This record gives sequence, C-alpha cells and structure tokens, in this order.
Amino acid sequence: MKLNKLFLPYIYTILLATLDLFTKYIIRENNIQEFVVIEDILTIDLTYNTGIAFGLLSEYTIFTYILSIFVFIWLVVQIREIKEQNLEKISLILILSGAIGNLGERGWNLIIDNDGKVTDFVELLFIPSFNLADTYISIGIVLLIFSEIKKD
Repeated sequence: MKLNKLFLPYIYTILLATLDLFTKYIIRENNIQEFVVIEDILTIDLTYNTGIAFGLLSEYTIFTYILSIFVFIWLVVQIREIKEQNLEKISLILILSGAIGNLGERGWNLIIDNDGKVTDFVELLFIPSFNLADTYISIGIVLLIFSEIKKD
C-alpha cells in the first residue's frame, strides 16, 4: 500500500505527460493549420517554439533546457517529500507533467538537431500559442500559489 502511494503521483505525471506528447504528435502528423473550433475564440494551429512560455528566451534553447532539468529534479524531490495528498501535491504533479512533456520533446529535438522546438497548437483568444504541457504548468502554478496563500 505504501509503495503504491509513493509511486502514484509519478504514474499520474507520466499519464498526463503522455497525453501532452500524444496530442503534439497528432497535430504534427496531421499538420493541422488554422482549424477553427470556436470562431474568434479557439483555433488549433500548428506552430513551434524554441523558447519557454510565450517564446521568452527563444535564442537560449540550451540554457533553458538545462535550467528546466534542474527545475524537473527539484519538482521530483518536492513531490516525494509531501506525504499526504493535498492541493500542493496536485499542483506539483501538474507542473512536473508539463515539464516532462516539454522537456521530452525539446530534448528529442535537440538530439535530432531540430533546434529544440516544442510543438504549440492551441490559440485561445489573445493568448500566444500553447500546448497541454503549458496548460498543466499554468494551472499547477495557480494552484500552488493558492495552496500557499491558504496555508497562511
């Protein structure tokens, strides 16, 4: 039972990261361009990003990749140290899932000499293009902030 509880957060993480990588694969393989889901609100449009969120630091792909590896390691340790299931743990699982999705794709694209690109495809209103991993990270950060405020 205890062993199961120890690995369960990482199983959730792998499942979410796999969903992210699978959606990116489907979008790339089908080369989905300008597919309007909801007029003027939601469009699926294949783009690539070599930077971090919203294209920041796109000229420093290797640096951001190495920095992301350190964040990844920190997240794994933090999740392991939280003993009970709570909002903080859920938020860290979401952030780690997003990190794995984007790190995995960026790492693979660095290896195959494809500039460390990450697939983005969701265009929502005025927000720059993003993917499921970015969504996990964003929701995870909001939940983490909320859990920290709730502690005080």
